[in-house]
Amino acid sequence: MTSPVKVHHRIYLTLNSRKGQQLAIEYVIGYCEAYDKTLDEYRLIDLLTGKVFAKDEELYTVFAHASKMIQNEEEHRYTYVPEKPIELKTFDDLPLKDKLRHVESHAHDLEHDFELEGNNQCPLESAIKDYRLRYNSPCFYQEKNGNWELFEEP
Repeated sequence: MTSPVKVHHRIYLTLNSRKGQQLAIEYVIGYCEAYDKTLDEYRLIDLLTGKVFAKDEELYTVFAHASKMIQNEEEHRYTYVPEKPIELKTFDDLPLKDKLRHVESHAHDLEHDFELEGNNQCPLESAIKDYRLRYNSPCFYQEKNGNWELFEEP
């Protein structure tokens, strides 16, 4: 049994596309009846005309071709932009307002859980102990609004 061609991923390149084109890089996989073959490839395509400018099993090949097509004639060199490292802090290093915000939220959750369990521990004290135990390594990052939030790897 064959499955029809399906587009799994698509990245639009319209910001730098030439006039009259809507370029995209896409990953397609499946059986193509028109060509009587199974496809498993990346391709650079004009979505308006269906013209394929490059296709390959390796994304790099298609990516390089797209880069050459859409670059400005004057800009032939790219400069490396280093990734900005994220500053991380431990719970104890957070400003007081952020510590209170995190602990208060956790204490409210614990209060509810303790009531259900019949536990008579102080939820505030438990929340503080829990945060100090679990977050004693740098794991909080600062958002644009100034708040410190727990960093979770994508």
